[in-house]
Amino acid sequence: MREFDVLVLGGGAGGMMSAVYAKRRGLDVAIIESMMLGGTLWQIEKIENFPSYAEVSGAELAENFIKQIKHLGVEVINDEVVDVDFSAEKKVLVGKKERYSAKSVIIASGLSYNKLGSNEDDFLGRGVSYCAVCDANFFKNQSVVVASKKGSGILGAQQLSEVCSNVTILDSEDMTTYQKHNKNSKIKILSNVKSLRVLGENKVEGVEFEVGDKKEKFSTSALFVELGKKPNTALFKDLKLDENGYILTNEYMETSIKGVFAVGDIRAGALKQLVCACSDGAIAGSRV
Repeated sequence: MREFDVLVLGGGAGGMMSAVYAKRRGLDVAIIESMMLGGTLWQIEKIENFPSYAEVSGAELAENFIKQIKHLGVEVINDEVVDVDFSAEKKVLVGKKERYSAKSVIIASGLSYNKLGSNEDDFLGRGVSYCAVCDANFFKNQSVVVASKKGSGILGAQQLSEVCSNVTILDSEDMTTYQKHNKNSKIKILSNVKSLRVLGENKVEGVEFEVGDKKEKFSTSALFVELGKKPNTALFKDLKLDENGYILTNEYMETSIKGVFAVGDIRAGALKQLVCACSDGAIAGSRV
């Protein structure tokens, strides 16, 4: 079993910032990540709301984070954690390759977005987004579409309507009642939409879908997939979670088990943003 002072589970922005702050305190720190460091940053074409950058690509930001991690000498372990044991003073993470233990564990394994199961990932960062509040400004004064289920896209559509010229909600269920009471002139709702697919070459140019037995096409600059999301907390049932499955922490990112911290999108919090994940990581890395 490999032993460390601090293990960070997840190599996204929150996880890397946790490692930076812990390593600078002289601790033996490792990040365990099954994929690439940077996480979803690699899928983001353009970011305009991260401090000190007027505009930056997710890839460039990820590369800068990774340079910092390497400069500090943080060890990066490529492994998939399949089980955890937080019952003792030394916490244990069981990977597919090895077992690891540490005095402190920082969970930064993020969340997963519910997907259409269509071809939307082919256009991710090129007109397809899973976050209306993150990317609305890229489509200012443009026509956009929201994929929705049982009204899951209503809040996103309202946020988009503040900057976009018009928003069309394509919901898989019957939204007739909501449409009757909708007072936002920028929002239009279509019910019982099936088989939604993206159209375009290098970017989103439209969508194709079925209503009843009719196929329809709709021109749009963007498709926002708002089908809900879920935190990656399947391994952490011993921690206190909120009603939606997010890890509960205090202001110091401490969970219900001593020595276990949670940062970023996986923890209960009002805003799921890159800058918030970095803030969480700085706090956790300073407390371990």
